[in-house]
Amino acid sequence: MIICEIGLNHMGDEKYAMNYIKKIINAKADGILFHIREKSFYKKHPELELSDKFYLVISKLLKKNKIKFGVTIADLDKIKFCEEIDVDFYKIFSRDILKSKIIKKVESTKKQIFVSTGMSNLKEIKQFIKLIKNDKKQFTLIHTQLDNDIEKVNLKAILLLKEKLKMNVGYGNHASNIFSIYLALAFEPSDLIFYIKGNKFQKHIDETHAVKLNNLDEFIKNLQELKKAIGNKTKIKMKSKIK
Repeated sequence: MIICEIGLNHMGDEKYAMNYIKKIINAKADGILFHIREKSFYKKHPELELSDKFYLVISKLLKKNKIKFGVTIADLDKIKFCEEIDVDFYKIFSRDILKSKIIKKVESTKKQIFVSTGMSNLKEIKQFIKLIKNDKKQFTLIHTQLDNDIEKVNLKAILLLKEKLKMNVGYGNHASNIFSIYLALAFEPSDLIFYIKGNKFQKHIDETHAVKLNNLDEFIKNLQELKKAIGNKTKIKMKSKIK
């Protein structure tokens, strides 16, 4: 899937968030991802919390347009609500990869679960695998580095994780050079997740590594087109079609 991560880049403005959603629908992304943070976060930043009513409205809108609705969840008490509005998939923050209480609670939904590995090495990811035991099919690892530096992206880790763990591995971008998302296609991640940003605010929560909302339509078209160039491991004789 091509998943547009709004995260908290709505900045607590529901009209602004709806503008994101309309642009994502028009760009024909496969999924959309919001963050629902822990209660202590919203006590410090109440201005960033969206209402339950808003989530209910967008859930219906996204289903109508066949776009999957995902939530990166940190508040376990909100999972019941997410299930009531029929969230399609969940994502677990990288900091929570070894927190069995969160993992088991989200796992019990039976929905698809993405797990960020941005703060984990291979040993820690293997510890996570032990927590989920035989339920690998429900989980997708997201290779990402929580660093804007292009030299830290390390796309070959996608191949390593697929080879060592025999799981679906996606790519989540944090590089300020967003062309790394195009490059990731060559490593055949199961999914692509990237932040997006509008232009109402000069600085968003996830600013430096986000795709501009006004460029989203062209960006997704490029991803869909470039994916066709990967091909397969064959080499056949072809007639020249170059004029």
